[in-house]
Amino acid sequence: MQEAAFKLDEYRFTKASLDFSLPSSDVGLMVSFNPQGVFNQAQARYELTFDVMITCKETGALVVGVSCVASFSFENVHALSDIPDYFYPNSIAILFPYIRAFVSTMSLQANIQPILLPTVNLIGLTDDLKNNTKVSD
Repeated sequence: MQEAAFKLDEYRFTKASLDFSLPSSDVGLMVSFNPQGVFNQAQARYELTFDVMITCKETGALVVGVSCVASFSFENVHALSDIPDYFYPNSIAILFPYIRAFVSTMSLQANIQPILLPTVNLIGLTDDLKNNTKVSD
């Protein structure tokens, strides 16, 4: 059997929100992630939806909310079970720099203290993405 190969075909931001009313520039922020996927068997395409939420530690209020959708195509994959385990963490890792840059640019253009997401090891999201993957025909 040939090895499965995949590539990022496109990505787009579907939602973005920024709350300008931060109490101060040195307020503590928390980052959380929600990855979800849909595998289209007929087209051998995987659509990853990656939501990033940045909330205020003090109030719990949403400061930044971003949703990004990326489409990946596969070679030699015909069923969900054919998707190699390495795809899940790598697809998130491929998409994250685009989200990171978008959040920074959005906050910078709003003329507030730029919000810089740290470089993060996202390997812990692998099981979340696997468990949140559905199949469509």
